[in-house]
Amino acid sequence: MTDVTLSVPQLHEWELMRAGAYGRALRYELPGDDPHRPSLLVRDTAPGSTLTLLDTEATPIARVRVDGSRTEPEGTWVGGVVEPLREPATPTFPELRPVETGELVAQATLLLGRRHGRLDGTVIVVDTGDAHAVSQTVRGLRHDQVDLRLLPEPAAAHLEGAARTELLVHLASVVFASTVHVIRGEAPAPGDGLVVLFTGLSGSGKSTVARQLTRRLRAETSQRVTLLDGDQVRSMLSSGLGFSRADRELNVRRIGWVASQIAAHGGIAICAPIAPYDSMRQEVRAMAERVGRFILVHVATPLEVCEARDRKGMYAKARAGEIKEFTGISDPYEEPADADIVIGRDDADAETITDRVYRLVMGGPEPDYAI
Repeated sequence: MTDVTLSVPQLHEWELMRAGAYGRALRYELPGDDPHRPSLLVRDTAPGSTLTLLDTEATPIARVRVDGSRTEPEGTWVGGVVEPLREPATPTFPELRPVETGELVAQATLLLGRRHGRLDGTVIVVDTGDAHAVSQTVRGLRHDQVDLRLLPEPAAAHLEGAARTELLVHLASVVFASTVHVIRGEAPAPGDGLVVLFTGLSGSGKSTVARQLTRRLRAETSQRVTLLDGDQVRSMLSSGLGFSRADRELNVRRIGWVASQIAAHGGIAICAPIAPYDSMRQEVRAMAERVGRFILVHVATPLEVCEARDRKGMYAKARAGEIKEFTGISDPYEEPADADIVIGRDDADAETITDRVYRLVMGGPEPDYAI
């Protein structure tokens, strides 16, 4: 049996399933021709015959009897009947959300984005997972005394753009209103918070540049700046984790979650783990961009330079087989294709490199060259 911790969008999908938005059968389907079916993408591990689904508080809420799966680069899609175990943690504004026996209204407006101007009648707000943004929108619409509903946005990771919009309209018409009219509001403005994720091999210089960037931002900005360095995080936040792929992914996920919480409250989080896997960097990006800005810094110092700098002798031990699953030697480092800036490829000093990252963080022009 395998445990799977559901993301907020995946919890939304389970909430919609239980409310009957996808029909009476509680089961996940593999993505196919019908976009109106619930799906489950497992990124962490290959699924067993049974999956136990956990909510954000690590409480078992459901069990999936797997009867089909399909592995793709982004993870493994799982199909199977779902058995509820217990109620998940109470979501935001439960009184506004879909319920199994809810009665449909005749007409409603589905608001996509942030409202501009006054609305009336029944208004359906999409819960994207940003609790602060949802609270602001609900508070404003309640002031206008509209009849308000809250539609959880499902993961539906296989759908993008117009297909996602069409799914939201379909779900709103199933759980809230017979006829749904769409209004596109303003795109939500990103918050002032920021997550800067440094990624690179051990010994690449991530921590050095991250520390210098942290000192400069503390001196020259009014925002609170927090440094989440790899070694420090492992000794506290991730104490007890090993270096298997699953443990490394959990370490980076914890860093990303803490960083996104800092950003959600208007702070700046500087993170410097190795973060060798693209899937986890993408997960951190998604968490950060829900609440603010995200910058990925690839410290691309060559392996031979990292080995020459190795003061702890870690590379030598890895070469001798004394350390298993060591990034760059016996475990892969997946170079990012979406880095906002690439540094470490020449002999520029740390101060020069830090200055270039600082200008990018402060909203200056992106360097058109790698350093």
